[in-house]
Amino acid sequence: MNQAKKILLLGVDGLIPELVERFCAEGVLPNIRRLRDEGGSTRLLPYISTWGDTNFVTFLTGQAPGTSWIGQRMSPRGTMHLLELMATAGQRAALVHFPESLVPEGENDLCFAPFWSGNGPAPMELAPACLHSTHLDQWTSTPSTEALGWPPTGTLAHHQKHNRFAIERTDDGFVALIPAHRGEPVPITLCLEGGSLRLQVAQAEASLSIGDWSDWLALADEHALEGKPAAVRFKLLEFDAASGRIDLLQSQITAPAGSSGRPGLARRLIERHGPFLSKWAVSADPDARYFETSFEEGRYQLEWLVDSALTLLNDEGFSLFATVFRLNDETHHTCLAQCDPESKFYQAGDHARYLEVIRRSYRILDDAVGRALAGCDDDTTLVLASDHGDVPNSHLCDIHRRLAEFDLCTIDAEGQPDVSASQAFLKDERGGLEIFVNRDLVAPDDIERVQTRIFKALTTWYVETASGERNVVALAVKKQDASVLGYWGERMGDVLFAYAPGFVWGTNQRGDTVAELTTPGANHGPQVPTASTAFASNHGVAFFRGAGIRSGVELPFDTVRGIQRMDSAGATFAKLLGLSTDSLDGKVLEGMIEERPAR
Repeated sequence: MNQAKKILLLGVDGLIPELVERFCAEGVLPNIRRLRDEGGSTRLLPYISTWGDTNFVTFLTGQAPGTSWIGQRMSPRGTMHLLELMATAGQRAALVHFPESLVPEGENDLCFAPFWSGNGPAPMELAPACLHSTHLDQWTSTPSTEALGWPPTGTLAHHQKHNRFAIERTDDGFVALIPAHRGEPVPITLCLEGGSLRLQVAQAEASLSIGDWSDWLALADEHALEGKPAAVRFKLLEFDAASGRIDLLQSQITAPAGSSGRPGLARRLIERHGPFLSKWAVSADPDARYFETSFEEGRYQLEWLVDSALTLLNDEGFSLFATVFRLNDETHHTCLAQCDPESKFYQAGDHARYLEVIRRSYRILDDAVGRALAGCDDDTTLVLASDHGDVPNSHLCDIHRRLAEFDLCTIDAEGQPDVSASQAFLKDERGGLEIFVNRDLVAPDDIERVQTRIFKALTTWYVETASGERNVVALAVKKQDASVLGYWGERMGDVLFAYAPGFVWGTNQRGDTVAELTTPGANHGPQVPTASTAFASNHGVAFFRGAGIRSGVELPFDTVRGIQRMDSAGATFAKLLGLSTDSLDGKVLEGMIEERPAR
């Protein structure tokens, strides 16, 4: 085999195999189709929980959750996973805009702008992306009565934004404020200049016209934002000189430092490719004002990631580049329920409008794949892969209230679990599908009894629907039986479970244990990995093309001939890089690998 020396992993949060196939057949994804036709491809079955942290960690380590999944913001160490094998072999890995639950440990590796899942803004974010307006009343909305995601109090299934700020009139124009996270707000002054607006921020100026982006404006004033070098750009969305009506988009302002054994590498990436954005100002939701700007900022981010990947692989001596792009997942959360005919929120008249939003995000991804194909040399394997897909939601489930019904959990006045007074509880960082026995309250001899009680609460959970009785939980196993699902070790919960298709973590104001949703949405994390409709599924997908990969191979994905798991990718990466797979749980995707030439 002609071993690949470099791998470019373009990870995608929530790419749905069925929609890739649909859009390829339409002819709108020529570059992804080229990946498929000229390389190898397969579906991948996610692990529980079916969310990004668990599955991208297993994907890139080559190890099942029982070995490598420690928890959100907790990187595995000492398991001899892929990145550790690379460091031992002197091969450098760059994780750029990748979940922070996996961090490269090699002294010459690079970790740049990891996803931030802690409380408050990411350390690298100096100021959030914002919409500034003279007419904030145009964004009036009804407060939601439902909170979805895990944990329900923090993460919403819909990618909502709360970043709108007022533009105020002054004697000679207008002023807005950039809400700096750690310091005084930074003023933006606007004044009329013919048919356009003249903008000034810190020591930089720009002339704005409707529909155009400004150049990146350096915030050179040392007092502007923590004294860190940074830049910002703007888009004038609406402007009427007569009425003084202004809507102005301001980009996120970041100062990502990166970690590397080569000082200045992060700075060189920014100097070469421009400032980095981790978030856009407006949700990719066709019902949101100015939602099209999410595609513009998403495209900028993705082109930045691909260009930086090529720089690191071709010019800086890295063997692996890995990133995750999240726009596609956002369009699923905001649109899939309205265009999947099996969704309770589907209406035929809305199908085309919502599907086009999803299609547009896939076309942006396809353009980036073409950009990567053009820049990869003959020693590089390009991999496009997702951690999961998505399926529509139908019901929300409050697991804490369900446990309370069996006297296993104590709920406080705000509807939140009181862990100190509960025999069973869940940990925010473990993904919401593992229930732990509270060993501070439960004696060792009673642990198995509490496990059985938890198991009963899950397996007897049903709800009446218009189509009849439905089970809320698709599967449940005790810790001692969970190795079949890839889980083992002391870190995992005492009972592992997954919800049935359509059921999602959540709470509502009525305090229901389970209830039909009133707002449309799609999800992946809580539901069984095999959840699917005729339109979409929770399956992941992977395309390999380039050095070391056979052409035109599609591996079967069924229970008779084989089901590929997420950790198969990491094992395949190790094989391509000439590393041992002995410490990896994943099975190499041998059908994709070129055979060694006969000697």
